[in-house]
Amino acid sequence: MDSFEDVLSYRDRMTLTEIQNEHDWDAFVSAQKFAQFTQSWAWGEFQRGQGKEVRRLGMRDIVAAQFIRQPGRFGVGYWFASRGPVFATETVEEQKEGLSKMLLQAQHDGRLKGRALFVRMEPVMVGRADLSGMGLIRTHAFNPATTLVLDLQRTEEELLADMHPKTRYNIRVAEKHGVTVREGVGEEDLACFLDLMDETAKRDGFRPLSRNYLAETYRVLAKTGLCRLRLAEFQGKVLAANMEMAFGDTATYLHGASSSAHRNVMAPYALQWEAIRAARIEGRHFYDFWGCNPEDEEDPYFKPRWQGITRFKRGWGGLLVDFVGTWDLPRWEWAYRKLFPKH
Repeated sequence: MDSFEDVLSYRDRMTLTEIQNEHDWDAFVSAQKFAQFTQSWAWGEFQRGQGKEVRRLGMRDIVAAQFIRQPGRFGVGYWFASRGPVFATETVEEQKEGLSKMLLQAQHDGRLKGRALFVRMEPVMVGRADLSGMGLIRTHAFNPATTLVLDLQRTEEELLADMHPKTRYNIRVAEKHGVTVREGVGEEDLACFLDLMDETAKRDGFRPLSRNYLAETYRVLAKTGLCRLRLAEFQGKVLAANMEMAFGDTATYLHGASSSAHRNVMAPYALQWEAIRAARIEGRHFYDFWGCNPEDEEDPYFKPRWQGITRFKRGWGGLLVDFVGTWDLPRWEWAYRKLFPKH
């Protein structure tokens, strides 16, 4: 198959190409604003290791998407571009044009067919643009449609000044109590993270991802440099832990967990502040908090149960970013609506 460099020889820049060169793929995807780790080569290979089929499709200097086939009912699954496609332009009309041509060609040449009932995608388009004119159907968000992003191209003093006063205060409380933060390594630290995830899920009443999946995520992707753990300790005990992803211009706070013990020392605040500082020092442009509620409670992606975590995240300042959300392109709309009536 051709690389992005090979596409340069084509007269028609709108030719859809399947990419099988890791360097060329990551060079394009990681160069886009708010780089998405779910579109990285390493993430695709991790999913392939989970037994899933992966297709990486792109048009030179326009659009690219890593589609991963998900299992479904009766052996009929669907293709999913998690936080993708990504675009080399920030103009919504040009993004729509690139997306339309990508989907048209992919459907025509059968690259996204097989035993797939529909194609699901989360285009990295800022704003709640209406894509229904392309035959797409808005569905529930798989990944957060709204996130909070910190601009790390500022001084630490500027970042602190942009925070809510209570957040700054809690950082100082953690420092005063001697909370320390370090990057996690090895199976012992991984076990601490997983135990805290179980404790947090039980306390806050949500269903976590399986321990096996989270463990494999770290074991596989830490080797590539994409994934890392960070732990906050007090008096020799781990009180909080994060799983982060680092790709292109963005460090992403993917999973966070904390102990119910010693809540007064504010370990999660020390943990987040150190993660932000570390991302800034290593040259990332953005720190993505990976999901919170939109401003408008009437927004289709607003979740009342997210109010608490949204307050915590918004205390760090930053920019609230609404993406276009999650959309499905059915292969047969009648079958799609029958099998997925509450899309």
